[in-house]
Amino acid sequence: MIWGYIYLFVLLSVLVYVQWAGERETRFAIWTVFVASVLTPAALIISGTRFETFSLLLTLLDFVMLAVYLGHALVSRRYWTLCLPAFQLITCMTHLTKLVLPDLWPRLYSAGQGFWAYPQMLVIVLATAWFQADRRRRRKQNDDPARRNAR
Repeated sequence: MIWGYIYLFVLLSVLVYVQWAGERETRFAIWTVFVASVLTPAALIISGTRFETFSLLLTLLDFVMLAVYLGHALVSRRYWTLCLPAFQLITCMTHLTKLVLPDLWPRLYSAGQGFWAYPQMLVIVLATAWFQADRRRRRKQNDDPARRNAR
């Protein structure tokens, strides 16, 4: 249960940071993770399953998240968005593996489900940090007196 609290703390921390410092692309990405994270327990309750057993509703939710990330990556001008559907595809393949191999260890399956959200959040945090650094660099260039006098 402690891992659930750690995940919520990390998710909310990343959400606050990206909402404060990010751009439209990073905000969309972290809100996608947040909405999917909120819908996951709801899907488990509705389907009456747990993480250790295969859930068609949870699988559908992860494939919808994959489609959202893929659509985002295809229309984005940023390269970092390509990492998100790649990580999500691994999560989706974990579902298919559990469907094909029902004897797969329950803890391995549940760990495989939750693990890939952390690299997704890391990519989003790094993209936000790069955006902030670029914004500061551009602001500094525009405020440079030597450049202002050259105009």
